[in-house]
Amino acid sequence: MDNFDFKQFGSRIRDARKKSNLTIEKLCEMLDISPSFLGSVERGESRISIEKLCKLSEVLNISTDYLLKGEDIYISYLSYLFEKYQLDDISDNNELSNESTEFLICVLKFLLSIQKKIKK
Repeated sequence: MDNFDFKQFGSRIRDARKKSNLTIEKLCEMLDISPSFLGSVERGESRISIEKLCKLSEVLNISTDYLLKGEDIYISYLSYLFEKYQLDDISDNNELSNESTEFLICVLKFLLSIQKKIKK
């Protein structure tokens, strides 16, 4: 992983932790790791296991895609849908085409699935 930026990764973890109003100590307790280890991960000096990354994602309610790449899979998927359907008539006041209607149904189903995950 020569071009993976561990400092950026650690920075995203720190930012997400702070937005969740969690201290290093509280988050470490939830992850069953030491505060010094988490601090070194946040500085980009240490690596975290896949298992801890998944737990971290769950605890902070943030996607692993965002933590790893700075991109959220949900936003990426919505961008994909917009590109796939290349909608021109969605903002018009005219009736929507079948393709636009299908697109909106996909987006609504997707947003409902996100809402269900957030409520858990």
